[in-house]
Amino acid sequence: MKKKLIVSGCSFTNKDFWSQSHPDYDCSFPKWPEILGEKLNLDVVNLGACGAGNNYIYSTLLEEIIRTPKEEIGLVIAAWSQIQRIDWEEVGKFVPKSYTWRDRHNSHMIWRNKRMGKDGNVFYWMIDHLRRCINFDSLCKSHNIPYKQFQMLNPFDSWLNGLMKTDFECVANANNPDFVDRYKYEPTLDNVAEDKKYLLKLIVDYEKYIDTNNFIGWPMHLHLDGYTIEQKALTGDIYNGRPLKELIIGGYDAHPNKKGHEKIAEYIHGQLA
Repeated sequence: MKKKLIVSGCSFTNKDFWSQSHPDYDCSFPKWPEILGEKLNLDVVNLGACGAGNNYIYSTLLEEIIRTPKEEIGLVIAAWSQIQRIDWEEVGKFVPKSYTWRDRHNSHMIWRNKRMGKDGNVFYWMIDHLRRCINFDSLCKSHNIPYKQFQMLNPFDSWLNGLMKTDFECVANANNPDFVDRYKYEPTLDNVAEDKKYLLKLIVDYEKYIDTNNFIGWPMHLHLDGYTIEQKALTGDIYNGRPLKELIIGGYDAHPNKKGHEKIAEYIHGQLA
């Protein structure tokens, strides 16, 4: 029996991803966890969900780990998302192609998520995320199972720069002259630069509590000489920040296409050697 590759993440990981702005685009191609699983000869448990935040990612991995015989686990991967996202569970009905996701182990519960509206501010969200990275370290080590974690997306730059509205909103308002495609960010400190400086300091402060050997791209931000997987695999130059057109769906949708997922899997596979 093959061992399992257990992965959780956001829309860049979701095996059933669909494009909101290009609903006719064929997204049935294998996603990076499935491609990586084939490379590693592991059966894949892909828990990725569109719009998922880091609470969903950590919680679904925890549930899968504690309920799976440890000798069956070959590798666990956390592909972290943006820190302003909100996830919660409630009793409810799963609706396909909406932002609801079945709980695999609690049959009456579904996951919901939102891109913004989280209590607290960006500094708390960053600390909360770093604590989750530490918890993920401890969880995997306590069960003596192989693991890796990384930022699939930048944790906070999108928020500080003014979060882009969804590709669906942009398409729906393409002919609206009054439409603003970003939400305005109000700095907590004196300005955006000071906010970013403090967020970077938090990453540095928590580094001693994280096993950086198991964190691909640590310290997760270019200004600290780290990187995200999106930057490393999908851009020709990580300092440019723009994904290559041939690696994404295109138009308003910057999610990886078939070739993009192959590039992500190829890069992660190279970091496991």
